[in-house]
Amino acid sequence: MATPTTTNSVGGIADEISYDHVHGDPDLQVKVQGCTFHVHKTVLMETSDYFRAMLESGMRESYENSVQLQGFTAEAFKIVLDFLYESKPIKMDDRLHCVLEMAQFLQIGPVLDYIKSKLSCENCVHLYMMADTYVISDLKEAAAQLMGDNYLKFLRSEVFEELREEQREEVRKTRFRHQKFLCGVNTGYVTWPEPGPREFMYYDNSKDVWKLLTEKPEQACRRGWGVAVLDNYIYVMGGYSFPKSIHPSGDGDVQAYNFCYDPIKNKWTEERAMNEARAYFGAVTNGESIYAIGGFQYHFPVQTMEKYIPEQDRWEFRRSLPGDWTNYDLAVVCKGDIYVNSEERWEETFALLKYVSNINQWEILSPLPRKRDKNSMVAVGETIYLLGGLVPGVDCFNVTTKQWFVLESHEATEATEYEKGCTEMDGTIYVLNSDDMACYILEAQTWVQGLSAFPGGCNANKAIVVHLPPERQVL
Repeated sequence: MATPTTTNSVGGIADEISYDHVHGDPDLQVKVQGCTFHVHKTVLMETSDYFRAMLESGMRESYENSVQLQGFTAEAFKIVLDFLYESKPIKMDDRLHCVLEMAQFLQIGPVLDYIKSKLSCENCVHLYMMADTYVISDLKEAAAQLMGDNYLKFLRSEVFEELREEQREEVRKTRFRHQKFLCGVNTGYVTWPEPGPREFMYYDNSKDVWKLLTEKPEQACRRGWGVAVLDNYIYVMGGYSFPKSIHPSGDGDVQAYNFCYDPIKNKWTEERAMNEARAYFGAVTNGESIYAIGGFQYHFPVQTMEKYIPEQDRWEFRRSLPGDWTNYDLAVVCKGDIYVNSEERWEETFALLKYVSNINQWEILSPLPRKRDKNSMVAVGETIYLLGGLVPGVDCFNVTTKQWFVLESHEATEATEYEKGCTEMDGTIYVLNSDDMACYILEAQTWVQGLSAFPGGCNANKAIVVHLPPERQVL
């Protein structure tokens, strides 16, 4: 092991420091902040792109065997040299920013790789900020991905607030860096009286097969629960539990549970429960929150709405549904506003209702052209598509013009009776069906049938989109 020789130590750093090496005596002087380091060209050229370019270029420093480094501290250069010559660990302390700045400027790969290898949940926020300051792209990306893979933990931490808004957004986006997949789950009955399987399945488009993603937690309700995705976390809320007592409806107790699944880490956690228990309600993501809208407690409608704020792990009530309007299991977001297909309780009439979140107001927007109950609904661009509910065809509502129109009739929608679960991914609307899966290609305005049947069940399906890392994809 090489041992540096020092002379005339002043203030902890010597005036001269000489390093030994198997290649013999030092052949280069590097002067930093009044200190002269006697080093070897071969060491610096092998580890630093900066020194290799300088010493191979025929510049004055290459034949004078002397280099002056401005703007850096002698202490930082000694830490770097001790690492290169002696493999002395670099401490993650308050001197690290000086070491990082120097290592990036001199392009000393081994030092940058070493610091990157020391990334942890305890230091990644500060390393991210330093990497951003000194434009160290590899370290910055790795730190951002580590925070993204533990996003909820950091979102709720004080240290995360040290990042600027655009930095926090960059971290959030790493949640979506992996391939995205169509995912489905059944929240209703599969066979009576048993609730049947409750597995989240994802669709492998390249093989036209459905594969297991995860099973819902045992503690979660058996049916009628809401599903929403926010920041590539899947939330499962509310529903009817397994019966503890015999209720005339045959259902168990209505619950307010809230569970969160991280598809990146394959882990379920229990989060703050809703303020009010509900089943078969609209669950939708808008902005940075999840909304639980309406629903039922047995045969009694729930008209309250509440939103979940993951950063605070908190639910808060918002404006309830107006009048006697109810919401059964449906909600979409279009152009930043929430829309539900709602039934007026005593009149048996159906209408599209709109909720504007920034002013916390509901609007009874437009009667449905045809009565649709327990149907499927999806929003793409400025259009809301409604299908099923014992009505053939697809009714469409343009939220800008506030006009209804219908898609051309097609057999793909004739068999879509009750809610099948539908969502849009990459310009295609997918409709989950236990007989076969149909999809509507928006640009071509064409239906495609005969895709692999959704194995979860025939009614009360939910369709979402998730991003899965390669290790979570079943071969």
